[in-house]
Amino acid sequence: MQLADLLVRHALIITQDDQRRVIDDGALAVVGNHIAALGTTAEIDAAYTAARVIDAAGRALFPGLLNIHTHLFQAAVKGLGEDMPVEQWVNAVTFPTVRVIEPEEAYLLSLVSCLENLRSGATTVMDFMYSMRDPALHEAVLQALLDSGLRGRYTRTVVDAGEKMGVPQQMRQPAEEALAHAKELQARWTGAGAGRLDIGLAIGVIWGMTEAGLRATRRVADETDMTITMHVNESPFDNVMAQETWGRNTIPMLAETGVLGPDFIAVHCVHMTDEDIDLFARHRVSIAYNAVSNMYLGSGIAPIVRLEEAGLPIGIATDGSGSNNCQDMLETLKFSALLQKVGRMDPSCVLAQRALDWATRGGAQALGLADQIGSLTPGMKADFFLVNPFTPKATPVHDPVATLVYSAGQANVETVVVDGRVLMEGGVFVHLDEAQLLRDAQRAAQNLARRAGTEKLLEMRGKWRPL
Repeated sequence: MQLADLLVRHALIITQDDQRRVIDDGALAVVGNHIAALGTTAEIDAAYTAARVIDAAGRALFPGLLNIHTHLFQAAVKGLGEDMPVEQWVNAVTFPTVRVIEPEEAYLLSLVSCLENLRSGATTVMDFMYSMRDPALHEAVLQALLDSGLRGRYTRTVVDAGEKMGVPQQMRQPAEEALAHAKELQARWTGAGAGRLDIGLAIGVIWGMTEAGLRATRRVADETDMTITMHVNESPFDNVMAQETWGRNTIPMLAETGVLGPDFIAVHCVHMTDEDIDLFARHRVSIAYNAVSNMYLGSGIAPIVRLEEAGLPIGIATDGSGSNNCQDMLETLKFSALLQKVGRMDPSCVLAQRALDWATRGGAQALGLADQIGSLTPGMKADFFLVNPFTPKATPVHDPVATLVYSAGQANVETVVVDGRVLMEGGVFVHLDEAQLLRDAQRAAQNLARRAGTEKLLEMRGKWRPL
């Protein structure tokens, strides 16, 4: 008998492996932070023993979901930006908040976002942190990621222009300074949490960059092997500004400056031309699809099915809570499928299995981590969650994949394991005082809204009701 650190027994295992195997009465053995073996309970019981055993009878076991685009600190502004398109929302909600946010507030609200990701089955998050000049704000969000137990990629944004568009001084700095800071973060934080964290680069928007800044970002990405992510064509405004500045659309400009490549993760991609899609395919970029955020802001419907048919990896994402009002990856999973069905007027264009592939294998491929996460096979990282379907919302179960995509909610996520560590069991976090955190975060968000003046957005409607 081999000794494992953790055994999960009697689960229905949805492996998401190459064959999409489903194992009835399955078991999984974890040694360290890796899956050592999986198979039927009888097979694993014959080979392994462990001090810690989880009886998963009546539960389904899924690989952890990947949320490949969010702004964790935006939990601070949930509900403040209703009924606004993205450009108005940024100026009315986001910019006033970033002018006055303090590191402790950024930590608390980011940690709230992390816990909601975990409660909805996400085990990996790529955070797109704004280009804040204050290093303490970056450290605060990184510490929240670390303390949450999530696997994370923290991307440090470059914004070296945009003054005429209202980008605050706190968010603008020469590209070389921002990139130097990103390299410092990479040196100090990559591998933190026993290898759970790494660092990437981000470009805010095309109208917040100079040509020199774009080229410098690509140069540093090549030097450091950091990925690049960017908000791309979320609204028609991107191309309007790119044409005004350079006489060409956003994506052709990114191609000309060398920014595009297989390490580039394009966020949103709502307003795409044939030329844009062709350039993306030629450069083998990946897509972060933000269905709920695109609906909330009225941005439009991204041509995700067409982008995937062009050979591009697709991952899904919540976006920040400012343009979503939550970090619920199960809600996002459902709407990712439904929005495409509506846009194409074809209920068969995205089946539940395809949506789950985006949330697992596709996200892992986009992040360059498909050899570590996104499926359950021996040697992969032990990132998974257990679903108890016995709630009125999810029962009965006929197809466990369809149940997860269309019926399950946070109440069904019972146990979450990241990097072999049990973070939540029986619906309770075992490593953090969730109730105290939420109380502290409520006070912090209200104080921040008062200082930023964003409470006035609700006062004008008679809706400001501090607790």
